[in-house]
Amino acid sequence: MQQQFKLEAQPDGTYAIRYAGYETREPWFPPDRYLTVDSDGRLALGAPTAATAARFAKEVVRGGAESAVAAAAGADVAVVVVGSMPAINGRETNDRVSTALAPSQAALVKAVRAANPNTVVVLENSYPTTVNWEQANVPAILWTSHAGQETGNAVAGALFGDTNPSGRLTQTWYRSDAELPSILDYDIARTGMTYLYHRGTPLYPFGYGLSYTTFAYSPLRVDGTGVRVDVTNTGWRSGVETVQLYTHLGRSRAEQPLKQLRGFARVSLAPGQTKSVRIPLRAGDLSYWDVTRGRPVVESGTYDILVGASATDIRRTATLTVKGETIPPRDLRRPVAAWTFDGYSGTTLVDTTKASGTAVAATAARQWVRYSDVDLGAGPVRATLRASADAPARVEVRLDHPARGLLLGTVAVPATGGRYAWTEVSTALRRAGGRHDVYLVFTGAARVDTVRLS
Repeated sequence: MQQQFKLEAQPDGTYAIRYAGYETREPWFPPDRYLTVDSDGRLALGAPTAATAARFAKEVVRGGAESAVAAAAGADVAVVVVGSMPAINGRETNDRVSTALAPSQAALVKAVRAANPNTVVVLENSYPTTVNWEQANVPAILWTSHAGQETGNAVAGALFGDTNPSGRLTQTWYRSDAELPSILDYDIARTGMTYLYHRGTPLYPFGYGLSYTTFAYSPLRVDGTGVRVDVTNTGWRSGVETVQLYTHLGRSRAEQPLKQLRGFARVSLAPGQTKSVRIPLRAGDLSYWDVTRGRPVVESGTYDILVGASATDIRRTATLTVKGETIPPRDLRRPVAAWTFDGYSGTTLVDTTKASGTAVAATAARQWVRYSDVDLGAGPVRATLRASADAPARVEVRLDHPARGLLLGTVAVPATGGRYAWTEVSTALRRAGGRHDVYLVFTGAARVDTVRLS
């Protein structure tokens, strides 16, 4: 099932009807997408634009919003169900233009809330929604996924108090579409996305969820195998708390998440009951991928241990000193994959061959990649790149800054005859020793597979 037709209002007050099936986005679909009326009175897809389509009048027999308001005005409590339908506006392979509620749904909630202050919104969807007005003005919001045939019974049980909600959000719900990057930008660290890197105040944080009861956390007990905390139900209802364990490393060679979930535990508690909750945490769980050596590493340092009810609702903290590794300076004396950079501006990743491999590509001048904390020793004398280009280009080798940094040399990249046609190019370098950040700055479109300073 899908929403097949869409009414489009015209300047004269009439409507054109456009076929809105998802196949209309395919290149093979014919241009006629608007309804026309044949001579025998049959409707057909016979017009490419609204201007040449048949015109229709709309007669409102019964308004849904008006009916809802009338019902809500005489009720003790009003329940408004909004969200998405998996086969219409919540299906796969089709992007939405906004994370906000559909305008008609937002208007419905406001109208019902005006008619009855005791309004509950049930939000059923499969993605975050910017329900800022509803959060500020509606007494209660209950979220559910598209849970299946028993969704109605489950929602009713939660609303009437037969069950105590215990779900938790597995995504960060942002306050505005303006906080989102391009849909094609998957660099969550650079764009500050997800609970790992988001510095703003979300509408609802990762791990968020309310209960009809409340919970208190004791001070943490941390050892070499895990974290233990006592959780007490301080309310009058039985409930389930999801205790979440996050960590953060303040000083690191690489950019670290603000916090990272390491484990969680669900604990069921009667009113007044206390249980000890243990979440395993070993040193190996703190590892991340070291691009300089191509393997996981646990860095030495002091780690923050954060335990709470969501990514922003941290109840107890502690520290853990870990004796791991200190990542040595980068070594570019041997060929290093260009994509293992530490920072970049404008460049993208492309395939090295049609079968495998990853390389760095620049599409415009002054785009760059950075390799941090490189040990240049007494100073390399030559830069060697494995590169390709559609037209002649140059790659500058600079220290410590992509524009003002010391220029060690410039590698000329000839036109190689295609994106998969790689050649090795090199140039002599001005000698400079010590530890520096090394920048490859592109003066035009080119691709680099490996880099070596020898």
